[in-house]
Amino acid sequence: MLDQTLIAYRLAEHHRVRLPVLVNLDGFYLSFTREPVEIPDQKAVDHFIPKFNPETTKFRAGEPLSQGVVVLGSTPYSYFRYENHLASMQGLKAYEEIAAEFAQQFGREYHTLETYRSEDAEFVLFMMGSFATKAKDAVDRMREAGWKVGLVRPRMMRPYPDEPLRQALAGKLGVAVVDQNISMGKGGVLHSELASVLYGHPDMPPILASFIGGLGGRDFAPEEFFEMVKVLRAATEEGKPPPPRLLFTKNELREVRKMQAIAHAEREELSK
Repeated sequence: MLDQTLIAYRLAEHHRVRLPVLVNLDGFYLSFTREPVEIPDQKAVDHFIPKFNPETTKFRAGEPLSQGVVVLGSTPYSYFRYENHLASMQGLKAYEEIAAEFAQQFGREYHTLETYRSEDAEFVLFMMGSFATKAKDAVDRMREAGWKVGLVRPRMMRPYPDEPLRQALAGKLGVAVVDQNISMGKGGVLHSELASVLYGHPDMPPILASFIGGLGGRDFAPEEFFEMVKVLRAATEEGKPPPPRLLFTKNELREVRKMQAIAHAEREELSK
């Protein structure tokens, strides 16, 4: 995660663009996680990241400056926003160039898209963030059980690596999309994003299954990955995408039922 943060800073500073590069730190979960961390040498970091130039971010009464507020008519403003979009799309190429420089200097390589044992996979787990490392372990276990499963993990959300995703998922039977979020009224964000990328292109997976979990730092159990792939395999045999599922154990449901019962009893007491 530290390495990806350095690449993101370099991309934003060196190219003078504000790109919402994915630096998913999974704050709630990682706040309670301990693991060895390899800290790069400070001199190497200073050499890799250009010196910060605040440019027009200063604010002085005697030197009034524009802070980037654009007031235009609808026609030039529409074109201005479209130009912004085209500029941000260049971020994919810029990211790969900077990631290559990072690999040369620090010996670690991070592409916009990470794939793990997915080349010959029939079924793929699709997710991002630190929980994807647990998915790798689950993939190894499922491979040992004879299941042809892999992992595809995007490192960028905007700009979205459309073409690399289509190449990585071409010919797969199904994809289990694991979201750590809920877009109210729609569902998992990654699921809808991936569906838009694959729609209308040949040889794309016919089945996308949506799973939502990890909310509020909730952990993923290894058996949950097995269950997701079981559901995905059954859906591909049936030829019909399953409804979205919230990852929830029987014990968790039992605890929720207890809280609901307490809340119901309190409401009954207050209504008397």
